[in-house]
Amino acid sequence: FRYFDERVEISTGLVDTPENRRKAMAWLIRQRERMEDGTFRFSEAFPGASEEKKAPSPRLEGSINLSKPNHILFGDYVSRWYREVWEHHPSASKKVDEKSAIDYWITPFFGNKTFFEINSVVMGDFIRSLKHREGNKAGQPLSRKRVANILLPLRSIWRDACDEYRWELPDPFKNVPKQLPRNETVDECLDEVTDGEMRRIEGTRDTLRFEEFMAYLGNMDPWYRPVAELWMLTGMIPSEMAGLTRFHIKDGYLFVRRSVSRGVEKAGGKTTYRRREIRITATIQRVLDELTARTDGKRLVTLKSGKPLTPTEFYDAWVKAEKKAGLRHRRPYCLRHSFAAWALAIEVDPNRLVRMMGHGSKQMVYEVYGNYVEGLEMDKEKILGYFGQDFVTAETKKAA
Repeated sequence: FRYFDERVEISTGLVDTPENRRKAMAWLIRQRERMEDGTFRFSEAFPGASEEKKAPSPRLEGSINLSKPNHILFGDYVSRWYREVWEHHPSASKKVDEKSAIDYWITPFFGNKTFFEINSVVMGDFIRSLKHREGNKAGQPLSRKRVANILLPLRSIWRDACDEYRWELPDPFKNVPKQLPRNETVDECLDEVTDGEMRRIEGTRDTLRFEEFMAYLGNMDPWYRPVAELWMLTGMIPSEMAGLTRFHIKDGYLFVRRSVSRGVEKAGGKTTYRRREIRITATIQRVLDELTARTDGKRLVTLKSGKPLTPTEFYDAWVKAEKKAGLRHRRPYCLRHSFAAWALAIEVDPNRLVRMMGHGSKQMVYEVYGNYVEGLEMDKEKILGYFGQDFVTAETKKAA
């Protein structure tokens, strides 16, 4: 079997018979399941293996566990999120409001839960637990609008964790509009709350219209402009772009094979689908030429210091461009959503889009990335002009 991209061969010690082969295969299937959920331990599975084969396992297995949603406590992640994400929030007043909601309401409820345990049912329990704790209204549910505001930082934390670790977990917020309390003072303007406050929960990843993206580019630090373009043109995520080198450009394709997250470089991806080839169009080639020309080393997408790209530095450049352009706030990850929506708008084959984005099925593309965007159909010609006709046309050869 393969473990950490290495071929492992160890004798079972059994006589080679059909029955023993069935036993060995059943045992191997159980071990593979443990590898998937992060509970596999090489030394426990093979106590008689040589020390040389056991040596790297504890360190590598520890790094695997840290990326599993069922091994990361919400409270532990929030502590780091405060230092690495919240600290860079552009609005001081919103920072105070967010921290108040996180410390007073969110962490006490979710702190000891793993991200795997957080689902729509648990989210409903949380919403129903939000009640006044003192005063004349003690014990009464908080208003619908206040609950919606408390959910804003919760969703940000959830999304940031999923982005960082490339989890594809079911969205626990999908039933929130139905789970919010119905208050007399709010029911009179229920539509406004649903379309206003709830849009804020989802809105930071809304697909960009063409002119909005151009406004970002026009006001962005020139160093990060081609990074934003590569993100939009390929749907790649920051850790994948950070892993790109000159050697990953070959025969007209961009080979996605490595990632760099928090300074740690890894081969492969979260799933086998993440290892993919993206055809290099004329527009993508222009961006790659710009990235290649300014770097002396082998890495293509770096910070100004030459270190691999990190989401934090790009976020700072993104927010500055946003403010200069007078645009409403969105998170940079909206570029991946925009890539999918733009591709669908110019009628790219959904099956091909799935492969380009590194997913295993069309469901993820349609349910998460492919939501209808009002007016995007009017941008079709501009999108096609930017992506290029060679982005739409069928591939004439396969990547090696």
